[in-house]
Amino acid sequence: MQESIQLVIDSLPFLLKGAGYTLQLSIGGMFFGLLLGFILALMRLSPIWPVRWLARFYISIFRGTPLIAQLFMIYYGLPQFGIELDPIPSA
Repeated sequence: MQESIQLVIDSLPFLLKGAGYTLQLSIGGMFFGLLLGFILALMRLSPIWPVRWLARFYISIFRGTPLIAQLFMIYYGLPQFGIELDPIPSA
């Protein structure tokens, strides 16, 4: 039991660093998701039909595919086209 507690204490800096990354990704994702959602909502209300169609197309693609497939395509698929991303921005 004492060894388990010591292992947790030794791992605490890594756990806190991971919690910091999680917090950054969560806040960044909420901000960009809200911004993108607002822009897409305005596009859906546009009187210009190509703008409405583009918003509907984007929404149907991202709603119709699983998130894990999207993440794999971003992280593993984009480098095939010469676009290299770090793991944190990819997430």
